[in-house]
Amino acid sequence: MQTLRKQIKESFFNPVLHFLPLLIFLVVDDFYGMSLGWKISFPIALGLLVYVYFVYNRIFTWHLIFTLLFVAISIVAGLETLLPFKLVDNALIYEIVVLFSLFVFLIFKKQIRKVISGVISNLIPMSNNFNELYRVIWALFAVLFIYVSAYFIINATIKNDLLYLNFLQNLYVCVLLFLAMYEILRVQIIRAKLIKEEWWPIVSSQGKIIGSIQHLTSLNDERKYMHPVVHVLLIDKSMVLLKKRPSNDPESPGLWDSSISNHVKMGETIEKCVERSAEEKYALNNFRFMYLSNYTVEGKNEKQYAFLFVSCLQAEYKLSNSTLEQTKWWTQRQIEDNLKDGIFSENFKIEFDLLQRSGLLESGKCECSCRMRDVIYQQTNAVDKSGLN
Repeated sequence: MQTLRKQIKESFFNPVLHFLPLLIFLVVDDFYGMSLGWKISFPIALGLLVYVYFVYNRIFTWHLIFTLLFVAISIVAGLETLLPFKLVDNALIYEIVVLFSLFVFLIFKKQIRKVISGVISNLIPMSNNFNELYRVIWALFAVLFIYVSAYFIINATIKNDLLYLNFLQNLYVCVLLFLAMYEILRVQIIRAKLIKEEWWPIVSSQGKIIGSIQHLTSLNDERKYMHPVVHVLLIDKSMVLLKKRPSNDPESPGLWDSSISNHVKMGETIEKCVERSAEEKYALNNFRFMYLSNYTVEGKNEKQYAFLFVSCLQAEYKLSNSTLEQTKWWTQRQIEDNLKDGIFSENFKIEFDLLQRSGLLESGKCECSCRMRDVIYQQTNAVDKSGLN
């Protein structure tokens, strides 16, 4: 669960933290001057860098970009104050520089995303963080644009405008504080909801976990992430129990597939996933199974790193009629006769080949015990050798 919480925090990083030193600087500068603004905001920026480095290490580069941006904005605005003439009112110099910077971010959104994708590690999906970032950028841009515009209008049209400008400044600060508090509360609520949802690990082509993503987000994403799945072939008297996928299945609608299959949840072991799936689908307790092989396959919405297991139908396994409504026992001959008819899933086609190579169906023997793994490897090697001769 701790790993899942960390993955959620990294995939849904609070975008306000990127802008917090800048917001504090703007507020302090408006009321107490630039010098005090730097003294307060820079230690906060450095503190946030240390915090992100140790707590969100994998997105440290992502946050460092915005810290450097804050420094650059401060330097550019500070240079303007050294000029012998004023380009704008000193009270607005930082707001205008920030407003211009946000405008550049909005105009070159696609280009910036491409650059960030090349710099930021691909170990975690950053699309959500990028979208959240731009949502906050739009909000800050709107607040600053309205404030700067209102300031110029009041200054140009109202005499003795000090009272109005002070009111506008206080309102502007209140809106910034409200925006920051709203985002902090919003992110906490979303994270709490995400904890209750189902998350899938993202693995590399070697099966190593490199991130996680909410399962509905993954299925609807244009990119295909690779997720670990488990498949179990139930065998009895040289027959295989297959299950027909429902018509609304996202990957193999209406096709015959292994009777037990499921996605591995974040923080769940492969073995626990098999046991959970057997209990959920067929109420099988004390389920005994044995690892056969693993393979990768690409479907319509995702890539799968599949772990294939086999299990014999034990005497204590009682499959009720309700669980058998969409299941059927297939002989090896029946499977071979229909293999090219498009009624089997791509997963099962690969699995049937692996099962044939193991020799289990021909022998009709299946002892689900730890030593059985060695038996299968021996049989597989024997099949390979006989095929070469």
